Amino acid sequence: MTRGSPLFATILFMLAGCATPPPQDPMVNDTSFYLGRFDKVWEVTMKVLEKKSLEVKELDRENGEITTRFTNYSVGPKAHHELDKIAERPEVRLGLYTQVGYSVSIKIIAVNDMSTQVKIRANIEAYDTNATRKWHPCKSKGVIERELLERIRGSL
Repeated sequence: MTRGSPLFATILFMLAGCATPPPQDPMVNDTSFYLGRFDKVWEVTMKVLEKKSLEVKELDRENGEITTRFTNYSVGPKAHHELDKIAERPEVRLGLYTQVGYSVSIKIIAVNDMSTQVKIRANIEAYDTNATRKWHPCKSKGVIERELLERIRGSL
């Protein structure tokens, strides 16, 4: 054993003690669990989508699935920079994005009689007006998903 090993072990022990407890309602970037019946969470989710002006495209309550229509996030010259807030830019050389939009797919699952899981996936696209003149899919940073999950939590 080297001389630095006890010091290293002590530091690891101290760092382990700094861990914070998990939040009351666990949430990953796109998934959250709520203390609430499926029906209540479904109702609240529909109201949140309405308040955000996200029009429903497909609805399957029996399977707990909701898909919204494509909606604009940003249009015009500022869209190029606002894309960075919600997604990673597509790898397009000399791309200039003048429109950014998204739709969301939501899956609501009853975990048990009093607990419900909600998973949200944002499908983000950006329109390049310079190099390719077409829409490109973008990898979400989880901003839209987290915002919707927090709004659902706040409305329950």
